[in-house]
Amino acid sequence: MASDAYKEMQASGEKHPSDMPKHKQLIKMLSFRVVPAYYKEIEKVANKKKISTSKLIRSYIKEGMKRDKEITNQEDQEFRVD
Repeated sequence: MASDAYKEMQASGEKHPSDMPKHKQLIKMLSFRVVPAYYKEIEKVANKKKISTSKLIRSYIKEGMKRDKEITNQEDQEFRVD
């Protein structure tokens, strides 16, 4: 759970990554491959909603995490999709 990891980091005296200068932060990014047939379907939905495919995918991820109770209300506010 993310909150447990944060508590452990605080207890050990480590700084939260956002408290560090940008040039010292480890930027974590996720990249993945979507097969062309799936991408076309995602793109159709994104076009219908008039948003980018990237934003649609991020919103799907966020909704899934909320549904699975992987993020709290506070983390939900911090999890930016735009």
